[in-house]
Amino acid sequence: MNFQDKFDLIMSRQSGFEWGGEYIPSTLAVKREAPKSSRVSRLNSAKLGRALHVLSTPERVFTQLALYHPDLLDIHEQKVLWPYSAGHPLLGHPLTKGTLLAPVRGTLKIAEEIGFKHHLFVNEKPDGSREWTPFPYQGDLLLYMNGRDGIPYAVNWTVKDREEAFHERRGSKAKTPIQQKADRDHAELRAELEKAYYASAGIRTVQMSLDKVDKVVIANLDALFVVHDIPLSHDKALLDEFSAEVREAVLAGNPSAHVAFKYGARWGKRDQFIARIYQDIWSRKLAVNFFSPIHIDHPFSTDGGDLLSVYGALFEESEP
Repeated sequence: MNFQDKFDLIMSRQSGFEWGGEYIPSTLAVKREAPKSSRVSRLNSAKLGRALHVLSTPERVFTQLALYHPDLLDIHEQKVLWPYSAGHPLLGHPLTKGTLLAPVRGTLKIAEEIGFKHHLFVNEKPDGSREWTPFPYQGDLLLYMNGRDGIPYAVNWTVKDREEAFHERRGSKAKTPIQQKADRDHAELRAELEKAYYASAGIRTVQMSLDKVDKVVIANLDALFVVHDIPLSHDKALLDEFSAEVREAVLAGNPSAHVAFKYGARWGKRDQFIARIYQDIWSRKLAVNFFSPIHIDHPFSTDGGDLLSVYGALFEESEP
């Protein structure tokens, strides 16, 4: 896909968005659109009622972490960074009615101020004329959170596989000293561009790297998310009774699988009871240590390890 086609596609998806309508990311998690080295996936979220398009393993993990937070209202993945001044991302949201929201400054002006060479392309217009046009950058994950006062706020997560990647692009490739300096300057200025873009509207940017997340946490998030939206056909009262008995077993230090097997033998559909255990953990009805493997055939660790206690600062409107 050439720059003209990509530009037209991004504009068709992003320029007309209004709260209450369908959000379409700039880039979809399909091979013909994502970068060649991407590990794309689509995450079906019960909370948001749609599939989120993520383009890398770090994006997948951090999207799952965001979806776990009970105060999350929405996520806009692969959201365009407008080259020219535009409205605040929350403009028009029903919960911000009567709230004064600052606009975002355009990336073109910010790039000029910080000495970053903005990406441009030759844009062919419908009348056949051509002109140099700034090609829009896009972010990773823009989170919308429910504030303590009931007014939502946004926080921008920019994600990489390693912390070093924020300071040098193509870090694994062999380079001359000149190439290395150019790649370091580009990475740092690109990060500064995005941070300044969102800061102009009072939105905090957080740099997230996968190497800072415990591998056990990653495995647990993957395991829980797979089953979080599985529909259960058993009666609600029966499932509530089952959940209460599971909590008793966990507090007593017994494997929760024993309860699932007992209920499955009596009521059938054992897999649904197993899924209910994971869903209770996902919905924070069953507290466990996320830094310990979550296996139902072993006693759950309940000593600390609450994800929001450890990572809660990443969701805050301003830096703690």
